[in-house]
Amino acid sequence: SSGINAEWPLRPGKNTNKKKKTIDGSIPNLAPFKEELLLEALNQTEAKNELKKQRKKKPLIVVQKPKAQTTPVAAAKSVSAHVTISQCDIIVWVIDIRSPMECFCDKTFSELSSSDKSVVFVLNKVDLVPKSVAHQWYSVYSKKARTFVLKSTEIMLTECEQIISAYKATLARFGGAKPFLSHLKQIPSTEEKKIGIIGGPQVGKSSVVSTILKQCGRTKAKRSTMTKLSDNLKLVTMPGLIEMEYKGLLNVLHNIHNFMNYPTEVMMALAQCISKQDAMFHFTLPDYSHPEGLTDALAVRFNLYCKKETDHEAVGRLVLKRFRDKKIKFYVVCENGIAGGVIPEEQIQDVHRLMFDGDALRLNSSELNIEITKTEKKKKSNDMDIDEGIEEEDEEEDGDESADENDEEEMC
Repeated sequence: SSGINAEWPLRPGKNTNKKKKTIDGSIPNLAPFKEELLLEALNQTEAKNELKKQRKKKPLIVVQKPKAQTTPVAAAKSVSAHVTISQCDIIVWVIDIRSPMECFCDKTFSELSSSDKSVVFVLNKVDLVPKSVAHQWYSVYSKKARTFVLKSTEIMLTECEQIISAYKATLARFGGAKPFLSHLKQIPSTEEKKIGIIGGPQVGKSSVVSTILKQCGRTKAKRSTMTKLSDNLKLVTMPGLIEMEYKGLLNVLHNIHNFMNYPTEVMMALAQCISKQDAMFHFTLPDYSHPEGLTDALAVRFNLYCKKETDHEAVGRLVLKRFRDKKIKFYVVCENGIAGGVIPEEQIQDVHRLMFDGDALRLNSSELNIEITKTEKKKKSNDMDIDEGIEEEDEEEDGDESADENDEEEMC
């Protein structure tokens, strides 16, 4: 410490003695009116700081030119069946094979038979009924016109969008569209003919259109309502809707959000249409009294109770959900089917992998007599209670007055 000099040189670094910026940096001391100039400079700096604060609070307003108002046009999913019949030459009628009599309209068929247009029936959703039932309904509709069985492969194809086109074509072949499309192309025609697709609500009309387009090698339809299939054939991509009211289980499935509020009434009607053996087999039930004891047996089977009593509404909702999710397959009995009626091998080759030989729930009729009784609850309000009390007091006063009058008469 003694060897170190007191005057140690400072390290080269930042200069700590910086001059602070002052407002009067450029104004000399002897300048006239120096104080007034300083006040002006202070006012200017304060005004600039206020402007900066306002810009931070309020973002910049971007002025845009107003766009021209255009009314959105909703794209129609379907048109009336009469429009397609009048515009097209070949009519393809799509029918749900689970309950074909509900999807058939005698008035529309008579209209088609009176005209010179060729009719082709398509029995859709073949994978949801047993083979024997499909053969019976094919024999019924093949008498009326040329009939094909079809299963829409829309789900299979969407899962295989990135697979090579050759494998994709083999998957599309299993839907039964190949013989159907070859029949349409073989129809003799010198002029261009239009193919129109009609059917009832939710029978699979749009899926049939997409299946035909994918069989022709087109994944998406154009925005126009016409698509060219060959030199002389054009497909109308907008199907025609036959306005009809379903009265059977198809009505329940298509409006299941409404019937979920009345499950007991649906179960009572369903018990009248199925046999005891089918119910015991499909629901694995013990012996019970049919049809009254069906809901009680189902409650025991699935353990659905409410306060030690069978919950009929929960049983009905469970059965309806199973029908909706296709865990229970059903079909309507074909009474007029020919025993020897068989689907041709040309169509079976494409659909045999989708059809099953098992059993499904058998419905004796295509109509369900569902009787819904709406019970309206009486709403009690304070005003009603007050009015009732006033009416009771008026009645008591009237009774007292009549009693006084009787006493006066007796005294007289």
